[in-house]
Amino acid sequence: MSHLLYSAIGDSITLGTGTILFSPTFPDYYRSAIFDKLEEHVLLTKYARNGATTRDVRDWLEQSLPIEHANVITITAGGNDLIDAAEEFAINKEEVVFQKALEVCCTNMNWIVSHLSMTVKKPAMIRIVNLYNPYPHLSFAKDWVNRFNQNLVTCTKNNDVKVADAYRLFEGNEERLLSFDGIHPNECGHMVISEALVYTGISL
Repeated sequence: MSHLLYSAIGDSITLGTGTILFSPTFPDYYRSAIFDKLEEHVLLTKYARNGATTRDVRDWLEQSLPIEHANVITITAGGNDLIDAAEEFAINKEEVVFQKALEVCCTNMNWIVSHLSMTVKKPAMIRIVNLYNPYPHLSFAKDWVNRFNQNLVTCTKNNDVKVADAYRLFEGNEERLLSFDGIHPNECGHMVISEALVYTGISL
């Protein structure tokens, strides 16, 4: 029986950190949505770890992560880059750490988008989940998350990669969608991320 290949790549969000053990995560929900739409079975493989940054994802792809034949790819990355910067800011109070983190994020994400667009055989659905803001009460957090997300829109404009707008769906709903740690999505949050992916369209 033929099937589609789905590679879910990224950080703890792709891994499912923050959900109850064995609970479905957004790749599982998205896989089901693809099956419902295209009526083809989807083989899901995850390449993810807690704490992964945009540099880590880039390194994996540079080291020949086997994704060239994938029919579906999702990426979650960038959140840890900004969280690491926030932790450094808490110590030295120098906002320049966010600018440096943003520059590194943008450089890596631009490379990732270009690499996926050139490497993955067409047709394919390549999706990057943008960042939601787990700290809506901190004005600087909203500012830097928005800057990162704006870069995603810019670097995906002229290729086959689409951005899933998790930020819009999480905004104002953080208490309902985040887990007990206040950072990672709970099961409802994962359902919403899947919805954001579905909104980008399902077609090959």
